[in-house]
Amino acid sequence: MGKVHLFLGIIVVIVFVLTGQYMHRYFNHLQDMEMMQRALFRAGHLYILLFGLINMGLGAYWRNVKRRSLRALQLLGSMVILLATSMIVYSFFKENPSMHIERSIARFSLYFILFGVSCHGFVGLFLLRGDHEA
Repeated sequence: MGKVHLFLGIIVVIVFVLTGQYMHRYFNHLQDMEMMQRALFRAGHLYILLFGLINMGLGAYWRNVKRRSLRALQLLGSMVILLATSMIVYSFFKENPSMHIERSIARFSLYFILFGVSCHGFVGLFLLRGDHEA
């Protein structure tokens, strides 16, 4: 699963670069956009970078755990992070540009990434406390 996160993270960082080019070419680098729309568009763009870096970091430091319950929590966290990552990229194209500040797909993807990273953090706490057989 670590390789999946690492590979996906690299792809998502490339998507970040491409979405920057998309904003530059199709929206005149957001120059003519109203300030709220512009801020939301840029936030969505930066979320893509954040989610890509989360995946890369997770993939780079992945550890398989032996304890079944922790491995299940780790897998659940990974699945939710993968879902959140696809949702944030989808949100960039579906919810931008918009006159509405409410972007439910982006909001739920942020909740999901929080949950997924928290699952991995909980597993990491067991590994840090010296329970390497976790």
